Amino acid sequence: MKEQQSANKVTLNDVLRLVLPLNTLVMGGEHTDRVVHWVAMLTGLDILMEQVQPGDLVILPPALQGQIQDGELVEALGQLGESPAAALLTFRPVAGPVAQAAAKYELPILVVTGDASLREIHQGVAALLIDRQKQITERGMQLYRRLTEMSREGQGLEAMTEIMSQLTGKIVVVQDKRLEIQAMTIPPNSEVDEKSIRGVLGDYENLPPVLRNRKAAARARQSHWQQLLPVNNKKMARLLSPIISGDRARGYLSLIGSPDELDLLDTLTAEHGAAACALEMAKAKAVSEAKKALRGDFLEGLLAGSLPEKEIERLAGRLDHNTSQPHAVMTFAWDGPEIPSLRRLETTVNWLLSSHNRPALTHIYSDDHVCVFQALEDSDEDMPTTRELAHRLREHLRAEYPRSRLLGGLSGPAKTLAAWPETHRQAVQAMQVGKRLQLDQLVEFNSLGIYQLLAQLDNLPALRRFCNQLIGPLARYDKQHRSGLVQTITAYFNHHGNISQTAEALFIHRNTLLYRLERIQELTGQDLNQADMRLALHLALKLWQLQPEVE
Repeated sequence: MKEQQSANKVTLNDVLRLVLPLNTLVMGGEHTDRVVHWVAMLTGLDILMEQVQPGDLVILPPALQGQIQDGELVEALGQLGESPAAALLTFRPVAGPVAQAAAKYELPILVVTGDASLREIHQGVAALLIDRQKQITERGMQLYRRLTEMSREGQGLEAMTEIMSQLTGKIVVVQDKRLEIQAMTIPPNSEVDEKSIRGVLGDYENLPPVLRNRKAAARARQSHWQQLLPVNNKKMARLLSPIISGDRARGYLSLIGSPDELDLLDTLTAEHGAAACALEMAKAKAVSEAKKALRGDFLEGLLAGSLPEKEIERLAGRLDHNTSQPHAVMTFAWDGPEIPSLRRLETTVNWLLSSHNRPALTHIYSDDHVCVFQALEDSDEDMPTTRELAHRLREHLRAEYPRSRLLGGLSGPAKTLAAWPETHRQAVQAMQVGKRLQLDQLVEFNSLGIYQLLAQLDNLPALRRFCNQLIGPLARYDKQHRSGLVQTITAYFNHHGNISQTAEALFIHRNTLLYRLERIQELTGQDLNQADMRLALHLALKLWQLQPEVE
């Protein structure tokens, strides 16, 4: 960061950034690096040079400007240019000949518009010349008040980054906790490529280590960090402040410019801007949570089957989602030695949905699993988009949580909102079958086959006894002799009783397989040559696969 200027060295650029309104127009040349020594208020043009010293910022009051002709003002510009004055400040636009004269004499004209008063401008410039650092601090507080006012008015993050960019002349970017850009303003004269900025800012490796942990970022003593980042094959300086809400960082605010351009005002803008963005994000989150609570209450009642159809129609608007389209329903839950929270799973799903090509709703149902209701453009032909989303989710979570297994079920399409409960029940059943069979994939309800029936019957005592009577002896034999009779009979049925294919799949000799099958028939009392007994053994095996705890 460049060294802070001394209090007696103030430029026109400082006046523009620290005192004048952001929409001030500069005419007659861009000599904003010119040093300002003092501020002079004109009382008339007849004694012009008695009122002005070299390096003065000359203020032309509105009343006086209204009394003089353009020719007189052009003549005055010539005298001010010879002085030379730092600039002329007016509160009304100037005519074309005046602007041309300003360019000729290389004398900038600062045209202030809006509600700024003559007294405030005069006092502000004088205060800047006397105590530059104090004025910078005051400008920072003015910015914070303006940003919080914009938040209250609901103008949003885009408008807030635009104000900060106008004040500093820097690129301003607001990112959320996943480094997704929520708002970005690039000054019109910037040569930086937006795509390059997005690529650099989206890389977690470019965050200071302490900011990669959101709770650690909130506890850090520093309020801002300065970095050099590679953008467009050159080094750019970045001022970075975490956006803190509660006990953690909710996002990040960056100011980006040339390494020799960042100064104290930029630092204050990053700090105050982050604080104002925290209020905006907290407000947005509160609104989102309120909507989510209403949506959640409705979905809980809908999926539980406790709402009449007329009530469903009346409350459907709470979803803030088009329910007239057919929908696929997915359910997800964790399984494994390390179980992250369902809220974290929901957050990841929502993040993936932000780039998904179909609208969808997410909901944590009864603190048991995450539901995803994805709209379909066509009832049947569009189902692959749902499978693609599930695949992306699984791949992302497998990399992030390698010790946890993601369970998933899919059903649909549900053609009406009233069909969501049954379709959801089917997706849950598919997910539960996948868990019991230890399937590391999304399980579709339509692919369950006989498991659709068995999954609903497996808790009946009679079926448990039936399963234990037929498969229990094989499981106990395997445990005692470290053999694979259950694996053998499973492969036998999977290959439709074909001896050669079963032996090949098990990597054993044909005679070994025949010996094992004889042993299986002895232990179970079932003759594999009799259709009814073979069916009974096959059904018992399916039930046992759903109940691996049966002995």
